[in-house]
Amino acid sequence: MPVLPIRRRPFDALTLRELHDLLALRSRVFVVEQSSPYPDIDGRDPGALHLIATDGTGAVVGCARCLDPDGDAPDAPVSFGRLAVDPSQRATGLGRALVADSLAVLADSWPDRDVVIGAQLYLERFYGGFGFLRDSEVYDDFGIPHIDMRLRR
Repeated sequence: MPVLPIRRRPFDALTLRELHDLLALRSRVFVVEQSSPYPDIDGRDPGALHLIATDGTGAVVGCARCLDPDGDAPDAPVSFGRLAVDPSQRATGLGRALVADSLAVLADSWPDRDVVIGAQLYLERFYGGFGFLRDSEVYDDFGIPHIDMRLRR
């Protein structure tokens, strides 16, 4: 199965349908599927670049958001997160494509900045395949074991 194309959208360019569908996907994956009632609406979406993959019906089946540097220091890291893939698209390569596209976006804008992510512990090997290394002890994030990971540039 070919990987679906990924569109890049700043928040203000999202259609209401796209915004609804990406929030619905994140809620289905992170809150319902993972039984983790966490505050998804954290105020960072308006400043993010959103990556969206849709299926043949136009439904959002994959998403991620790329974030500006965390702080004003010239070496402040950049990040991506809220990466979600609908169960219908898992094991198709869409998750890998979203990570690769997120890294490309960040490298284009901030080529010398480290990338820091908060990853679910079970995905450590997955992100390790992109060069990320564990950068923290395991911590609880709304009932889900997480670690910080860093890609050095």
